[in-house]
Amino acid sequence: MTVHYSGFFMNRLLGKVMLITEAHSRIGSTTAKSAAEEGAIIVCTGKQLDKLSPLISAVTQTGGIISAYQHDVSSRVSWKNVISDVIASYGKIDILVNTAGISSPKMSLELSLDDCKKIQGIDINSFVYGLNEVIPSMIKNGGGSIINVSTVEGLVDLPTSSPYAAVQDVIRSLSLDVAFEYANHNIRVNSICPGIIDTPIIETTFPKIRPDYKKSIQFPYLGKPEDIVNGIIYLSCDESSFVTGAKLVIDGDRITN
Repeated sequence: MTVHYSGFFMNRLLGKVMLITEAHSRIGSTTAKSAAEEGAIIVCTGKQLDKLSPLISAVTQTGGIISAYQHDVSSRVSWKNVISDVIASYGKIDILVNTAGISSPKMSLELSLDDCKKIQGIDINSFVYGLNEVIPSMIKNGGGSIINVSTVEGLVDLPTSSPYAAVQDVIRSLSLDVAFEYANHNIRVNSICPGIIDTPIIETTFPKIRPDYKKSIQFPYLGKPEDIVNGIIYLSCDESSFVTGAKLVIDGDRITN
């Protein structure tokens, strides 16, 4: 099921088609709104279309172009169908922003097999499937930008989220491999590594994180989704045309401690 809306802007992403997975998330929705203001054609996906309705309304009210697709990121078939429909509608995909991801409050040795399968399906498999389906179309189109929203955990020690950090470390390694392999096709693959960002996952998965914040960060507040989205917009536009294989850390100095 697909719904199309239209509008017009003249900015840094004018005419570029940006696909955002799990776009109802706070970072995903903020990315969509900011990219639409920069002139991008937004393709937002999610497992439940109704969760995308507020985003669609927000973008269309400001005259942006946005389409909504039902999408199970852990399914290779779903990826094939979505990419096929987007290409049929717009002829290309210039930017893939992967914001899909889940974590677990459990430590690594506490995870059940089902826990592991679920985390792998959403965090790793979705990224691999996305690469497999999007890269061929980007090669035909002469290039593109793939941005994975990762985490600063794994680059620094944060024992409260070791399963998530381990998974994201795998994705960062895959990103580097793909960046090297497809640079000659003008395809850029980068990771955004946020620090502690004020999103629902912080409230539900790490409810005790706020009292510990000042132990490692000097900033007086949690990071905002907009702090991360500014980096995503940069990696999406031509200003970053020589940037690939990067791990852009946006963490309020967490990485230095």
